[in-house]
Amino acid sequence: MKKSRLGLLQTQILDILTQSELDKFEYKNLPKTSIIYAEEIKIIILKSGCAKLSFFEDGEEFILYRLEANNIAVLDDNCAFEILEDAKIYSINLSEISEILSNVNVVDEILKAALNAIIVQRQIIKSILFEDAKGRIANFLIELAREQDLKQNGYHYVFLPFSLKVLSSFVGLKRQSASTAFNELIKDDIIRKITPHEFLIIDYEKLESYTNIAIIIFVN
Repeated sequence: MKKSRLGLLQTQILDILTQSELDKFEYKNLPKTSIIYAEEIKIIILKSGCAKLSFFEDGEEFILYRLEANNIAVLDDNCAFEILEDAKIYSINLSEISEILSNVNVVDEILKAALNAIIVQRQIIKSILFEDAKGRIANFLIELAREQDLKQNGYHYVFLPFSLKVLSSFVGLKRQSASTAFNELIKDDIIRKITPHEFLIIDYEKLESYTNIAIIIFVN
C-alpha cells in the first residue's frame, strides 16, 4: 500500500481494539486549531478529521506529515500535534500501554504504522540532505501528483491544497527560497500554473531529474 507525508498508512486498529482496551485510552473531541503537546511519549489514534505533526524552532515550523482518519501518530516533547479539521482522537501514554500490547493484532497495526513513519521520515531526511530548494519542491510536487493520480490534457494535474507558506514548511525552506524555486519551475515551463492552487506538470521527466526521489511501497 502506498503512503506518503500527505496521508500515512491507514490502520484497522479501531476495529481490532476491544472495548476494554479502548477504555484505557483518553477520548477527545477537538476543534480545528487545537494543539497537543506531550511531556512523555504518547500514542494518538485519529478517529476522524485530520491533523499534522510538526517541529517548531525559533518561530519556524517544519511539517513532518499530515494525518487522516485511522492514522496513528507518536507524539513526544520534540513535536506538536495540531488539528486541521475538527477531529476525534484516542490517546494513551506509552507507559500505560503494556496491557494492550498483549493483543498481537494491535501490536501488528502499531508496528506497521511505526515502520511506515520511519520510511517516510528517511525519505524526508534524504531530500533535505541531498536536494537543493528546487529538488525539494520537485520532490513534493511529484509525491502529490502520485497521491492524487489526476491527468488533464495528457499532463499530470496537481491540486495544491495549501499556501506556498505551508509548502515551505513541508520541505524545510524559508518562504522566499520556496517561492523562488517554485517560480523558476513555472518560468522554465516545467510546471504550469492554472490557478493559485492548480498546476500541470508539463515536463515530468525534467521535474523528476531535480530529485533523489524513490517510490515507497508498503506491503501488508
